[in-house]
Amino acid sequence: MRPHRLLLVLVMSSLAAAGCGSGEPEGADTPQETLTRLTAFIADDEGEDACNLMSVSAQELFARGNEMSTCEQAVNMFHGKIADRDAYRQMVPTGLKTEGDEAEVSGYCGKGWTHPGGTDLREDPNDLGTLTLRRTENGWLVQDYVSSREYSTCGG
Repeated sequence: MRPHRLLLVLVMSSLAAAGCGSGEPEGADTPQETLTRLTAFIADDEGEDACNLMSVSAQELFARGNEMSTCEQAVNMFHGKIADRDAYRQMVPTGLKTEGDEAEVSGYCGKGWTHPGGTDLREDPNDLGTLTLRRTENGWLVQDYVSSREYSTCGG
């Protein structure tokens, strides 16, 4: 094999082994940070990055629960509904409940997420549904998902 071809093969093998573009889930150090990243990625229409904060099964639930074929398509759908992306990014998961290595935030009745300035958005992260996170060796990841489409009428 020619030296430049061998070098190319070695470089390509190294990139593949390093997981470049592998889409491996990688969470943050806290559940709140994972959720903050998730909403920023949705606001920026960064579907792959948003979905990498979810386990493979959660990605499938996120897609299916929002009547899409892929997690990335579901992210794009939510992104398309956001009128004020800066305000969306600033939303805080104030309804986050953490017990040990599990955390959950539910948008049911609009109570999971609030804006620090009190801004009321037409589309906000409460519309995502219920996100359950677990601490893993890769950080806090979304492990389970229930679409807001599954909610009954608020208060009824």
